Amino acid sequence: MALTYGTEEWEAAYQEILQRRLREQSPPYIQGSPEWIDTYEKLVQGDATYKEAAAGWEGTVVLHSLADRDLGIEDDSYILMDLWHGDCRSIRPVTPEVGEAADYVLTASYWTWKGSNTGELDTNKAVMQGKIKLKGDLGNIVRYNQAASRLTELSAQVGGRWFDELSQEEQEEMRLLTEEMIDRLM
Repeated sequence: MALTYGTEEWEAAYQEILQRRLREQSPPYIQGSPEWIDTYEKLVQGDATYKEAAAGWEGTVVLHSLADRDLGIEDDSYILMDLWHGDCRSIRPVTPEVGEAADYVLTASYWTWKGSNTGELDTNKAVMQGKIKLKGDLGNIVRYNQAASRLTELSAQVGGRWFDELSQEEQEEMRLLTEEMIDRLM
């Protein structure tokens, strides 16, 4: 039975999955996995440059990655960042309903997110060109462009491996993890 995001029960179940994965996996982590998200969260939380650039920012930001069935990614994914005046309160995978209700939703294909993360694609230009769709106040995003750019830089620092770079066995393991998370958390 799925739990409700934001409850103590949901967080406890998520932490259980995360702690198991941290014991079982080693860096470089698979992009978007709980252990990758945890690493990213800690990096953002400890980054003085981000804190300064985002001092006036408030709201939730979701990175929405579209399914790519040709690649074997069957479901869209949503990663929610709870950001408040330079603090990163949390980064968590969430349901589509929670993700779409965020203050800002950035939606793109798997390949666009990969290009952004690896530096092959400028995230700001991708938003302006419509490769990354933005739902939310564009003026506010522009006002805090340095903070948004720093989040992209930090994501790139985490690095990691991408789904298309995994062996068949690793891809299947990620599908099973996704199923478990959907069953327990979504």
